[in-house]
Amino acid sequence: MINLSLYWIFLVASVSTIMSPGPGVLMVVTNAVRLGFWRTVPGIMGCAAGTLVVAGISVTGLGVVIAASDTLYTIVKCCGIVFLLYLGWKKFRSKPFVFKALDNRIEKGARGASLRAVGREDRPARLFYEGVLLQLSNPALIIFYLSLFPQCIDSMLAYWPQVVILAVNYSLILLVVHSGYAVLISSAAERFLTDSASVWINRISGAAYWLLALGFGIPMMLGKL
Repeated sequence: MINLSLYWIFLVASVSTIMSPGPGVLMVVTNAVRLGFWRTVPGIMGCAAGTLVVAGISVTGLGVVIAASDTLYTIVKCCGIVFLLYLGWKKFRSKPFVFKALDNRIEKGARGASLRAVGREDRPARLFYEGVLLQLSNPALIIFYLSLFPQCIDSMLAYWPQVVILAVNYSLILLVVHSGYAVLISSAAERFLTDSASVWINRISGAAYWLLALGFGIPMMLGKL
């Protein structure tokens, strides 16, 4: 069903890619600091679901067209940059949060109060969809699939079972790696985060999203000159 030698190459490439800093890792870190581990899980699930959708796009004709067409690829990149700018603006203007107080309310089972404290923008469904959209607006993920999948698929074996196995494995690896980030960051925040620092956490997170957008946008603009 799958070539084990190529499968291990895929696993190594996937882990190194997922662990490297990027929009997904930044989202997990930001949510883990603000909300704690458990309330970060919906966003992680959204990122994982988004990777499955992008995998489906990448292994069909649409992914090939996007990769081959400079215009379509530029449009997708611009959408991703705009979404990162939006996330930065949203994080920058977020209200100050109280990490330890929020965790205490959740532990006591006051779910309604905790939801009101977190706010509508941090509800599980909203975080899930945000994770999905973040992956859909990341053209680098499409290129990653298009460049890696052909190298890790054995032409002597059935094509679609291999694609499904690789795509699901990538999504599961993302769940594990991002959950690890969330556990570490939320534990550190619970120990060291003070209430007065929350406003700066929001601003730094927003600025980080903007820097990512600039990091993607400047090379694109320079390439057009």
